[in-house]
Formats: sequence, structure tokens, C-alpha cells
Amino acid sequence: MWEHFAPGGPIRVGGHHFAERFLRRGDQVAWCAGPLAPWNLLGGNDEIRARRRVWSRGGERLDGRTFAYAPLTWMPHRRRPLLDAAGVARRTLRATTPRFDRVLARAGFDAVDLLFMEPGGPLQALLDLYPGARSVYRMCDDTAAFPDTPRSFPEIEREVLQRADLVLATARTLEERARAQGARRVLYLPNACEPERFSGGSRPDPLLEALGRPLAIYAGAIEHWFDRELLADTARRLPGWRFALVGPERGAPGPLAGVRNIHRLGPRPYDDLPACFAAADAGIVPFRLTPMTHAIHPIKVYEYLAAGLPVVATPMRETAALRAPIALASDAAGFAAALETARAAAGGGDGDAARSARRAWTRGQTWDDRFAQLVAALDVIGAVDDRQDAAPRAVPRIAAVGGLR
Repeated sequence: MWEHFAPGGPIRVGGHHFAERFLRRGDQVAWCAGPLAPWNLLGGNDEIRARRRVWSRGGERLDGRTFAYAPLTWMPHRRRPLLDAAGVARRTLRATTPRFDRVLARAGFDAVDLLFMEPGGPLQALLDLYPGARSVYRMCDDTAAFPDTPRSFPEIEREVLQRADLVLATARTLEERARAQGARRVLYLPNACEPERFSGGSRPDPLLEALGRPLAIYAGAIEHWFDRELLADTARRLPGWRFALVGPERGAPGPLAGVRNIHRLGPRPYDDLPACFAAADAGIVPFRLTPMTHAIHPIKVYEYLAAGLPVVATPMRETAALRAPIALASDAAGFAAALETARAAAGGGDGDAARSARRAWTRGQTWDDRFAQLVAALDVIGAVDDRQDAAPRAVPRIAAVGGLR
């Protein structure tokens, strides 16, 4: 599996959950990230340093059946002059030190049975390196809309959609795009959660508990899609509330700086989130409303609900279509009113019933269910292959592939 994040990072994405379930059924998984560029050999953020560590060690065995690696390429596909072309992306894995496919072969992945690819990586290069593997392309973002995505990505994605055996789309807009661009098999497979992890019993995190109540929490990356202006305005309207932001932050805080009841706490491990949610009174998703965010299907909505928290989110297409017990608000006045309504409901005596209803909703939205749907779709592909080839292929080795965002 080639994912955006190196192992051990604070952000937990769908690929992590699928990898765990591949392992549970006995598969071997190569978790790859990157590729690194030559200028990444010095400096960089925590993510770059994690990738550099696994590259310098020639890969790491995380357990008996997981191999983690990040290649270093001399032809990085980046949004920079000369490096922006689709031809660079196609050659990037053949210009690695050491050769990417040889590293994986030494780790036991000389014959890959399944490529699990996410946007932004050297997708064509992987399909070319492993032509005999079944391929899954998981569309989990409108990647072309990211400001650092190479301009040739739409051309690359179009080819991958047509070549992949199966396309998974986490949002309806992505599903529509995949079908329009010639994908052969498309499965709408939105994100989910692990309800049992968040369903209660955790002691409140002491750092968040010390902030005071009521407390609204945001858990996730604070990137260009995060509406800093909306949150700052909401916080000013609710001086009695505290707002905790838990996650990595990219760029300047802008309007968040100086707002006394907003607390930017930085990233926390995934295993800490239940305790963080136990200290909160509501979960928030203050995203901008853009074509890019309408293609986001936020995992955090499921996790907040699994913890029993009332949720207030902007009306992105996916959140609006969830039919989940959440409140939608497009401006600060609406956000503030929804949070106050949730507070009043909890204080009015129906808090326990509402919390139970939120948790009950998530029990039908699990990663186990999503994985079962993926396996069923792969079985269909296998049945077709078996009719075309007398030697059916098992799926013991999985290479999941994603890329830079």
C-alpha cells in the first residue's frame, strides 16, 4: 500500500484501516510513502523525517507481515518547472536509489498480487512495474485541486482510471468523475469508523479537561480547506465556549491567532483521540465550501458520533447526504446557534438518549463493513479473471500506493 503518510504519523486515514484488515486475513502488506526528492535529504517536517528514516534503513519491518518503505527518486514529480510533466511521473520509480522494485523484491514483494493506489503518487509507474497485479485506485480527494499537486495530475488520473481493475470513490462527485472518464468498475465506498474504539469508557484527556467546559473539538489537519475565519468568528460569538484544535497545522494561523478561547494543541496520536473526545461537548468540521471540499467525506464526523458527541459541520455535499444526526451550518451565526442548541439539549435532560442515538448510527458504518464490500468487489474481479485464465490468482501480497498532497 502506497499512502501519503509514513508509518507512525498522527493522522489516521482510510488506508490505515484497510491495511489492518488485509493483515487480519493473513495478507502481507508493503506500506510505501513518498517518493522523497533529493532536497528532502535535509530538513523537512515530521512527515519528511519519517520517510527519510525508513529510506535510510532500506525499509522497516513493522511486524512479521508489514514492510514500510519510502523511496528516494532523482526524478520527483512535483509542481515545479521541468518536474511537472506526466513523463516524469512515469519514470520516477525507475530513477530511485536504490531501485524501488528491487527493495520490495528483497522484502518478499517480487510478485505483487494487488496494487492499492491512492491519488498523487507515481500511479502510472506502479501499473507499469507490476502489470500482472490486480489494481485498485482509491479516489479519496479531489487531488487536482490541491495547490501543490502537479498540473499534469488530471491527465495521469484519467489514464489510471481507465487502467485500474477497480476504482473506489469515497464521494459521489469522485464516483461521477470516475465513470465519466472511462473507469471500468466503480464502487462508491465512503469512509467509516471503528465505533468500539470511541464508544465510551475513556477517561477525559487531562490537558483538554483543564481548558474548561463547554468545549468544542476539531481533530484533523488544519490545511487550506479549514475555514479559519469561520472558526474565529464563531469563537468570538461564544466567549463562554473553548475550542480545541488537535492536529498538524500548515501555514500561518491567520485569524485564529489572538482569539483567546481557541487552543491550537498540535497533533496527537490516534490512540489518544477517545480521551480527547471524552473531554469535549461537541465535534466540529468548519471546512470551506469549495468544489474540493464537496469531494471530502470526513472520517471525523463518524468518529465524533461514535463518541456520542453532537456534531456541527459545514454543508459539504457528502456531509449533507449522510443523513446522520448532525447539524449543518454555513456561517458563524449558524455554527454558534447549533453549538448552543446542543448544549441546551444536553442540559435539558435528553443528552443521554441523543448520545446513544449517535453511537447507534455509527454501528452501521464500520471499516469492517467497508472492507467486506472491497473484498466482495475483488472476488468479482477474480471470478472474471478465473474465467479468462485457468490459473486463479490469490491475494497474499498487497502493495498500497498513494502519494504526495
